[in-house]
Amino acid sequence: MYKGASAVLVSEMKILKGNLRGRNLVCPAHIRPVSMRVKKSCFDILSGQFKSAHVLDLFAGSGALGIEAISQGAATAVFVDIKKSCIDAIKKNLLRLKLLPQAKAYLKDAAVAVKDCYLRRRKFDFIFIDPPYYEGMLIKTLQILEEHDILAPSGYIVGFCYIKDDFLKESSKFLLVEHRKYGQSQLLIYTKNE
Repeated sequence: MYKGASAVLVSEMKILKGNLRGRNLVCPAHIRPVSMRVKKSCFDILSGQFKSAHVLDLFAGSGALGIEAISQGAATAVFVDIKKSCIDAIKKNLLRLKLLPQAKAYLKDAAVAVKDCYLRRRKFDFIFIDPPYYEGMLIKTLQILEEHDILAPSGYIVGFCYIKDDFLKESSKFLLVEHRKYGQSQLLIYTKNE
């Protein structure tokens, strides 16, 4: 059991597919993880596309989305969260699952992380955005990504938000290719608008 920074082992927080299938993840008690139903749907839609991919997991929480991508073949993953308890939990998960050094976790604001990656000319095949609900952070993060484009040419931005939250329906940079609703949650998948 992980003893640091209010993290608990959540038994239903499992990896769904790939070489780490069935393994449990440490999850901070104060976060709202993507439900198993929404996560399964997301990874079913994107199935087979993670091989050798580079992944950025913003508002990473437990790291469940980026770790799922690694389990399904992603080459690298970068995890970003502004809460130390989340970064502690992600690091614990990465150590337990032996995912170092292909994965790294940073205690940083999502907008700052995007700008840093842009300045370093880093590109990602998948960018996961799962911010706290009700705060309008999804649309703000998408707007930052429009200004600081770090999505690879054939990449995907995968966003999650509350059913009543705003999101980008049209964009000069990104095209909404998938929009699904699950109870109180929405799943949005964007590609480059080229």
